[in-house]
This record gives sequence, structure tokens and C-alpha cells, in this order.
Amino acid sequence: MPTITQDELAKELTTKYVLDDQSDDGLMPSARILAAKYGVSRLFLREVLAGMQRQGLIKAVPGKGVFIRKPHMLDTARNVHTTLRQSAATARDLIEARVNLEEQTVYLAALRATEDDIAQMEMALSAFDDATELIPRAEADIAFHSLIAKATQNPVLQIVFGSMTILTFEIMLRSLADAKIFAQGAPLHHKILSAIKDKDPDKAVAAMSKHLHIAEDTYDKDFDIALSVLADRVVKQTFGGSVTIHEVLDSALKNYSMDILR
Repeated sequence: MPTITQDELAKELTTKYVLDDQSDDGLMPSARILAAKYGVSRLFLREVLAGMQRQGLIKAVPGKGVFIRKPHMLDTARNVHTTLRQSAATARDLIEARVNLEEQTVYLAALRATEDDIAQMEMALSAFDDATELIPRAEADIAFHSLIAKATQNPVLQIVFGSMTILTFEIMLRSLADAKIFAQGAPLHHKILSAIKDKDPDKAVAAMSKHLHIAEDTYDKDFDIALSVLADRVVKQTFGGSVTIHEVLDSALKNYSMDILR
């Protein structure tokens, strides 16, 4: 009988190989090595690794091995999105939540952003400015806001923002598809970034607040319509019946990636 339970082994492997990973390639030791090290059978180890994979901590690649998957800002987004879709969350609901969260994140980002953080924000904003189609522009938009959350150096704020990523992407589709809203909101990205680069948190908060409140003055009846309905409508207007909102989201999230841990 193993002297360690499956839960204990899962915690040990998560701490040693996921959270404290020092490897260059993110590859865990082989099953043979791990089984011998912890005195367990291959079957016992396989069940532990299967549980870790279900949690999104590792990824098994046939013929190559088991790779560590770092915590990701989207890990909770899909579950939150499913729950809120069932509750018919509206643009008003999301804006109320985003105002408090993003004013705090941009305040801290202005104080803590590194040169690398700023360089990544500049790249995202450049992609946003250069985009000529709705989806790539929305992808760059969500990346820019996520990078602000990352620049806080606070993993809790990053996770909270990440949990709203899909809903935020949906409202961005609605805003970016409207030429008048786009004209008002796009220049504010540059003001936000400028304030972060100047390490001026108050100026950053003012620009972010103005950016987020645009929807209140421009959405009219759409402000109290479920986000899922708004996003579905934009996708139908943009792509006709050839693409669904789920396909758009899946494609966008494959292109969008933001790790919490560096």
C-alpha cells in the first residue's frame, strides 16, 4: 500500500512541479521516475495525473510527456460566463462591476507597471490601432485591458479580471461595432497608457472611468439587454448566419493568452 494518498501526492506534485517549476521546457519527470520516487504504482500515479489534468494544471502530450500548464487568466472565465449567461447579465451589470475593478487595477498599474509591462501594452494598443476587422480589434482590446490587470502584480486582481474576460469581450464587440462609440473610446486607450507611463494613477483612473462610462450614454435600450443577446446580434450582423457567437469566442480566446505567472 502507498504511504501517500492521491490527494497528498497531487498537492506534492502541484507544489513541486507546477507552482515551483524551474524547468526550461515545462516537462515533468517521466511516470517511471515519479512512481519510483514516491513509492506508488504507475496506475496510482496515472489517476493522480488525470485529476491534475482535469484541473488544468498539466497537459499530457502522447509520445512527448506531461507538461506543466501555468495558471491562466481564463481558467475560471468559462464557468463564470456560463453562470452569468443563465442569469442574463446585462451591459449595466458588467459596467458596474468593471468600473470598480478596472479603476483599481489601472491605479495600481500606474504605480507598479514594469518596462516590460508597458512594452506589452504598447504592442497590444498598436495591434488595436492597426486592426481593420472587428474580431482582431476586440482581441487586441481585451488584451490591452488584461495587461493592465497583469501590471498590478496582484494575482488576485488578475484572476478576478480574467473571470470576466468572455463577458468583457462580448461588450467590446457591441462597442467596437458602433462607429460612434469606437470614435469616442479608442483615443482614451492612449490616454490611459500615457498616464501609466507617467506613473500618474489619478490621471489613469480618470481616463479609465471616462472610457468605461461611455456605454451608459450611448447604449440606450441596449444597456439593459442581456450581453449574450447583444453579442449574438453583432456576430449575426457581421458574419451573417455562417458563424455563431460560440465559434467567435472560441477563436478569439485561442488567439488571446495571458499567463498570471511569468
